[in-house]
Amino acid sequence: MQHFHTHSRALVAIAACALIGLPAQAVSSTTARPQLTSSQAASYTVAKYMSNGGSWDPSSGVGAISGFTANYKVAADGTATYKTIQAAITAAVKAGGTARKYISVKAGSYKEVVCVPSSAPPITLYGLDATAANTVIYYGNSNLTPKSSGSSTHACTSNSSATTIGTSSSATFNVAAKDFRARNLTFKNSYTEGSYSGSNQSALALSVRGDKAIFENVQVIGNQDTLYIGSYSYSTTNRAFFKASFIQGDTDFIFGHGTAAFYGCTIQYNATRLGASAASYIFAPSTQSSNSYGFLVINSTLNYAGGSPSNVIYLGRNWAESGAKGQLVIRETAISAHVRKTAPWGPGTNGAAYSSSTARFSEYNNTGTGSGN
Repeated sequence: MQHFHTHSRALVAIAACALIGLPAQAVSSTTARPQLTSSQAASYTVAKYMSNGGSWDPSSGVGAISGFTANYKVAADGTATYKTIQAAITAAVKAGGTARKYISVKAGSYKEVVCVPSSAPPITLYGLDATAANTVIYYGNSNLTPKSSGSSTHACTSNSSATTIGTSSSATFNVAAKDFRARNLTFKNSYTEGSYSGSNQSALALSVRGDKAIFENVQVIGNQDTLYIGSYSYSTTNRAFFKASFIQGDTDFIFGHGTAAFYGCTIQYNATRLGASAASYIFAPSTQSSNSYGFLVINSTLNYAGGSPSNVIYLGRNWAESGAKGQLVIRETAISAHVRKTAPWGPGTNGAAYSSSTARFSEYNNTGTGSGN
C-alpha cells in the first residue's frame, strides 16, 4: 500500500449455520478485542456482505469445470490456440457481446502481467488441473520497479507519467471488468524485496477493481500487499467472493476499500521474510465510513508458515486513506498462535490508536490459540 479443499452431512450443516449466522456460544468481549453477540452476528453474513450494492448470491462459487465448454484455450507449451492468458482475454474482449466467455488454461507456468479490462464481457478463467498450484500466473513488478514515462504498465492502469510502477499498478493479475470468475489458478507476485531501495516494497499478486468477482480454489501469493479489493473511485463499492482459496503474505496482505467475503479459505502469514519475532499485519481495510460492509472472514483458517511466530501478528489495522474507517468481521474461524491474544488490532496507517471510533473490527465464535478465547 501507499501508506497505500466430499463433506459429511454434519459438516455441511455446520457450514450452512455459519452462512446464515445462527446463534453460537458467547465469548468474552473486551475493548481491545470486541466480540459480537449472536444477534449482532446475524447482520454480518455472506448474504449481507454480498448484497451490499444490489442483489447478488455468489455462494455456489464458480461451479465445476466439467460443466464448462471453453471458447478459448491456453497452453504455455503451444498445444492450444493461445500461449498466453492475456492473448485469450484480448480475443474474448474483441469478440464482444454479453454472453459469458470461458477460457481454459492448461497446467504450467505463465510469466505475464494480465489485465481483464472494464470492456470485457463476463469471463470465467479456469485451470484444467484441479490443483491450483499446478497452474501459476506470475510476474515480479513492485511499487519501486522503474518504468519509462509516456506509457502505462498495462491497460488496467493509468500510470503513464510515472517513472516507477507504483503499488496500485504492480499486480500480476488485474481485474477491471464486472462478473469475472476464476478457478484452479495461482496468482503470484515473484518480486524479491530489496531489488530496489525504498521503504515501500509492496508488490501485488491480484488486484480486483470490478464488481461481482468470484474466486474459487485459487491461490494468491505475495508478501506485502498481496491482494487488493477496491475500485477506481471511493464512491464505487465493488464486491468479491473468495471460496475455498489460499491467500499468503506478510504485510497488509489483504487490503482495500471494496467489499469482500472469504468463505472456507486459508489466510496464511508467511514469516520467512520478516522473521518470527516481527510484528506485522494481515488485513488493512480502508472501508469508507459510509459503507457498512468491508471484509468478512467466515468458516476459515488463519495460520502461519516460514517460522514459529507467537503472539506477535496483528489481525489488522485501518488503512487510513480518504477518511476510511475500516470494517472487518472474523467469525467461526480457527486462528493460530501467531496472532496477538489480547490486542490483535493495531494502530492505523496514520498512527491513530485502534478504537471503535477509528475502525470497525470485531469477531464472533472464533477458535484456536490466537483467538483469545
